[in-house]
Amino acid sequence: MKILLVEPPYERFAGFRCEWYPMGLASIAAACRARGHAVAVYHAEHDPQAQYASIVKFSEQFNRYKQALETDAHPVWQEVSGVIAAFKPDVLGISIMTPKVPSALKIAALARRIAPGLVVVAGGQHPTLLADQILGAAEIDFAVRGEGEETFSELLTALAGNAKNFGAIAGLSYKSAGRIVHNAQRGLIGDLDALPMAARDALLDLATYTPVQLNMVMGSRGCPYRCGFCSSQNMWTRRVRYRSVANLMGEIRHIRRQHGVQNVTFMDDSFTVNKERVKALCAALREEARGLTWSCLTRVDMVSDEIIRLMKKAGCTKIDIGIESGNPRVLGLIRKDITLEQIRQAVGILRRNGMFWSGFFMFGFPTETEQEVRDTVRFMREVRPDWANISIFTPYPGTPLFDLAREKGMIPEHPDYALYSHQSPASRGTDTIPPQRFSALSREILQSVHAYNSSPRVLLKRALTRGYAKNPGLFLLDARKVFSWLKK
Repeated sequence: MKILLVEPPYERFAGFRCEWYPMGLASIAAACRARGHAVAVYHAEHDPQAQYASIVKFSEQFNRYKQALETDAHPVWQEVSGVIAAFKPDVLGISIMTPKVPSALKIAALARRIAPGLVVVAGGQHPTLLADQILGAAEIDFAVRGEGEETFSELLTALAGNAKNFGAIAGLSYKSAGRIVHNAQRGLIGDLDALPMAARDALLDLATYTPVQLNMVMGSRGCPYRCGFCSSQNMWTRRVRYRSVANLMGEIRHIRRQHGVQNVTFMDDSFTVNKERVKALCAALREEARGLTWSCLTRVDMVSDEIIRLMKKAGCTKIDIGIESGNPRVLGLIRKDITLEQIRQAVGILRRNGMFWSGFFMFGFPTETEQEVRDTVRFMREVRPDWANISIFTPYPGTPLFDLAREKGMIPEHPDYALYSHQSPASRGTDTIPPQRFSALSREILQSVHAYNSSPRVLLKRALTRGYAKNPGLFLLDARKVFSWLKK
């Protein structure tokens, strides 16, 4: 069978250049290939001609997503229709995060106009939690709940056969005789090494991707922590499963050889949870991947002088740290389970060892006051991250903070998911900050963080960690980014 897997667009409409590839779809594509299917991944967020936009510009232009949803003649929808018509798939699979629900449903509708008999399958975090809602759309035939590699592959086998026994496929929801059927939940994949390597080469227009856009690797699934805003646990649960170091190194060698990747981004939710595994991976990187640089994400309560020194020797040049708030009450509210003092101690460790670190901050939580928002900005300037990332709280279904936001009247019964993005203040407020004031406050905060990141000190510190001597192409890429950022 011919399978087309689609990552819907939404940030693209606001002029935001996408610097990632859809790892989940690439993994499912590999599983489909292993079953003998012809498969391609269409990353509709990818536009090689797009410029780099600052968070200020992205926020100001976010309304373009809403406008595009109402404009069938938009060039992106014409591109989507052209790709589907040219590929002629038997099955269309669409990955859906909550803000992309409207975009995904529009793609399904476009596909049905082009090929009325096409089978349309939805997967990802939103269908996992709200399969009934997604299957309420006439154009969606099936919803895959949870990890998709095995469930989707078994669905393809059933579709290709004569029996069409969908009831035996764990993790699948579908329509039958006018009702929605939810099969039993599928257990987690026990051996991640058994999965084939993500098929980056299944990406349409692969030649237009840079090595940076193909450099993401995921060595584990699951996170043991309980952050109230995070939807990761809805897909992976709080149980952490690991790929073996040998398996992970095999993928790293492959992407260096096949795609020219010289800097890897580990996408694990909390990279340093298992310190012994980190030590083993660092040893392998030092032995087998000399010259490679890499970055990762972790928590302030999971760093130490020993582990940071080890990671730096193994090529780590940047660590992303989730701080979220500079207010103790808000940290407790969002179940971050860290303190301001722990953050300060972790920052001291990173700075002492010369490690470039990026801090993630967030505002707009239910019950958060304007003063508490300003506490976060004040604290950001106190700890002085080498780069600051700021986002507006996005209420993902299935999370404790979604439930609280609904309880506080922040989310209507039938929300417009197109409004819920990490940089969209449009038509949104909190239960303590009215929409008009929240929009003005958001602009002020985003502009403040943009000014911080644009300062000569921050830009120079970033440049010194990028390894331009080994990777001149990265210098040109960063120069384009800086030029765009400074233009706002």
